[in-house]
Amino acid sequence: MNLISIKVMKYIYLSSLVIALSAFLFMGCDNADYKAQGNSLYIADAAGTAKAATITMDGGADINVTVRLAQKLAEDVEVEIGFAPEIIAGYNENNGTEYEALPAEQLPQDATVTIPAGEISANFQLHIDDFATNGITYAVPLALGNVLKGNVTKSAAQGRFIYVLSKPLNVSVPVMKPRGSENVQTDPETDWGVSVETYTLETWVRMSNLNKNNQAIFNVRANNEVYVRFGDANRPYNYLQVKAHGDGGTETARDWNTNQWYHLAIVYNGSELIIYRDGVRVAGKQVPAPKGGMVINGLQMISSSSTYFPAECGMSQVRFWSYARSEAEIQNNMFFEVNPKNPNLIGLWPLDEGEGNTFRDATGQNRDMTAGDGLIRRWEHNVRFDKK
Repeated sequence: MNLISIKVMKYIYLSSLVIALSAFLFMGCDNADYKAQGNSLYIADAAGTAKAATITMDGGADINVTVRLAQKLAEDVEVEIGFAPEIIAGYNENNGTEYEALPAEQLPQDATVTIPAGEISANFQLHIDDFATNGITYAVPLALGNVLKGNVTKSAAQGRFIYVLSKPLNVSVPVMKPRGSENVQTDPETDWGVSVETYTLETWVRMSNLNKNNQAIFNVRANNEVYVRFGDANRPYNYLQVKAHGDGGTETARDWNTNQWYHLAIVYNGSELIIYRDGVRVAGKQVPAPKGGMVINGLQMISSSSTYFPAECGMSQVRFWSYARSEAEIQNNMFFEVNPKNPNLIGLWPLDEGEGNTFRDATGQNRDMTAGDGLIRRWEHNVRFDKK
C-alpha cells in the first residue's frame, strides 16, 4: 500500500469518526434539558444579588418561594423546605440589621416542594398571620433540606434565603405649636448622667411653616449642648442646622418643603457630625469631641417660644442612641418600629399615644416626656410614613 492510499484511508476514518460523533451529539440535544449531570436545586430569589427580600405584613403576609432546577429532569423532584434561623446572626452583623427569626410555632412543619417531571420550577407559598411585633423585625430564613425524589443535589450557596417581614409604622402623631413658652421635655429635675463618646438622634418631622428662623425641634440637655433648629439668621429659613459641642453649626441645603414628612437622623461619630434626611447623608462637618466627654442629662423638644415657632410641627418616633448609627441601620429601620429592649437606646419615645400630653419612654427607663399645656393642638391618626 502506497503512502497516498494510507492518507486517504486515514481521512476516511477520521471523517467517519467526526460524522458519528456529530450524530451522537445531535441525538443528545433532544434530551439536553433533562440531564442530571451538573444539575442542582436552588431557591430562585437566592440566585440574584439580593441577600434578603422584604415582604410587607399588612393584615398578614404571603411568602412565595420558587424552587428551581438548573436543568429539567424526566422525573419528579421533591425536596424538603425548612428553616435555618442560624443564618440570621451573620446577616445582621454584615448588614446593620436587628432581625429575629420568626417563632417556630408560626411556621409549617414537614413542608416539601415537588417539581414535576419536565418542569424547571415549582412554587411554595407560606402564609403568615398578622401579629403584634412589639418593635421586633422578624425574618423567615428558609433553606432547602433533603432531596426526597430525583437524581439531583441542592445548591449549597443558593439553597437558603431570608424573607424579612416588615410591618410599616401606622401610628397616631401629635401636631404641636406653642402658644407661649411651652415645650416638651423630660423631668428637668432629674439628670440622666449618660456618658457617651458618640450618639444618634432620630425622628420623623413635618413643618407647616419654614418662614421663620430658630424653630428649634430639639435641645439636648448636656454638658455640651446639642441644638437642632430650622433656620438661622439668613433667609430663606428652609434648612436644618445642628449646633453641637460649641461649634457654630452644621447646615443642610435650603431645600426642605413645608407639610412634608421627613426622616431626620443626626449622627456624631466621634469626629464628624452628619445629618441624614430620609436615610441619605445631606450634610456633614468635622466637629471637635466635647471637652471632658459628653454627659447627656435630658431632652427637650419644641424648644422655641411662639414668637419664633409659628409652624405646626408633627413629630413621631424619637430615638436617642448611645452610638453612631450607620447609614444602613438608619435606612433599614426608618419605616418600622425598633426593639425597645435594645441596650443602646438612651430613650425611645414613639409619640403615638393618641391622647394626653405625656409621651412614654418605651425603653422602660422612666425617661418620659411631658408637653406643656396647649402645646399639642391635635392628633392625627393612621399615619403611614412609607406612603408619605
